[in-house]
Amino acid sequence: MRNKIIVLGMIFSNLISSCSTEQQKVPDGNLNDEQILFEYGIYYTPDSHMTKSDVIELVQKNYPDFEIIDSVPNPENVKGSQIVIKEILNVKEDFAAPDIDFLRHCSRGLSDEQKEILQTSNFVILLDFLCAEDRLLSSMINANKLITELIVNENDIIWDSETRECFTKGLWDENRLINDNSINVSKHITIHLYPKNDYCRAITLGMLKFGLPDICIENLSCHSNQSVASLINLTAQTLLDKKTIDKKGKLLIDIEALSNQELKTDLLNSLEEKAEKKAEINLKQGIWEEGDPQNRIIEIGFPKNNPQIKQDELIAKVFGSKDEVTYLSHDDELLAASEKAKEKIPELYDKFSKGLPVGTHLLIKFPFENVAGEREWMWVEVVKWNDKEIKGLLQNDPQIVRSLKAGQEVTKNMDDMFDYILCFLDGTQEGNETGKIISRQYE
Repeated sequence: MRNKIIVLGMIFSNLISSCSTEQQKVPDGNLNDEQILFEYGIYYTPDSHMTKSDVIELVQKNYPDFEIIDSVPNPENVKGSQIVIKEILNVKEDFAAPDIDFLRHCSRGLSDEQKEILQTSNFVILLDFLCAEDRLLSSMINANKLITELIVNENDIIWDSETRECFTKGLWDENRLINDNSINVSKHITIHLYPKNDYCRAITLGMLKFGLPDICIENLSCHSNQSVASLINLTAQTLLDKKTIDKKGKLLIDIEALSNQELKTDLLNSLEEKAEKKAEINLKQGIWEEGDPQNRIIEIGFPKNNPQIKQDELIAKVFGSKDEVTYLSHDDELLAASEKAKEKIPELYDKFSKGLPVGTHLLIKFPFENVAGEREWMWVEVVKWNDKEIKGLLQNDPQIVRSLKAGQEVTKNMDDMFDYILCFLDGTQEGNETGKIISRQYE
């Protein structure tokens, strides 16, 4: 994930969690802010022509529901739908464009050429939108439409201050224009997943736009990106739909109950076998960390001891799981591929000990035995590697070795390695030659 922190505008959040080690359950009752602020900016290229006066004229003509005000007021003075329009002339000093390295993570639809052009922007229109909670939907619909109307040419770039993302007009229209008076929250927030200690932490950015807390999960397997994203999106949409906590520290998430049909359909289409589509989750007051959004944080809570087991169980309960067992004999071709994989151990150790790039993780396949001596080969996400000792998280739901569970922390000897997979941020992989052989043999 990116390290550059950009915090813009005034924050209306009622509470930013302190760094106390005592985490309390999220209390029941209303969860949303009564007044809401969200901020967008547009970086114009030198050949675009737009002024603050042009924006004011467009707002007055096409969006009369917005009251144009001179500055961001105190929260208690926010009424209806309001807008503050600013023009920034000294861009490099006052509102510098995200640099090329930052744009590797936060650009949505930008070509390499557009990323370079963005660095030359010398004029920005900054728009702070304010509204009372009961005007959120109409205000966001109009705000997002207004932004697309303010684009002069294809190289003008939109900035979302809360999600810290840059958009081309095309990607903005595709993701941020709201249809059918229903917000698909997954299109308006982003999720950061980054290493923390031996595991990973996930946190949303963008829930402040809805007057709601951002959501985090601690001590995750770094290999569980998509399933975790589905869980967080389901939780975020549920919070947007309900806006209240009915039972202290508890929230019922239910795919079938979602109001937004687009997200509901996406989640239903992603389900695996035996998905129950709903579960009650634990919510705790989250602990704010550097780099988090300037907002309240709530944490989807799990037990302190090996929480990954319960995380896997929750994801499997809601979204289902698919673990297939292949019964086979290790023939000469398979054993030769395994020996070739073992030749990579020194290289893998060197890469792991130096620190794998963010978003890259290493899986090793090891044998496990039950009390009857039956073997099952399963993948382990490597967390620690000390000489020949591997500590990691079991990635499969065992079918034979019933004493183990997916997500459980296990210790193995590297001499027992059967194969490896090095997973990269872009979705590509290295290794698993034995898997290719097995797939071919079972076609």
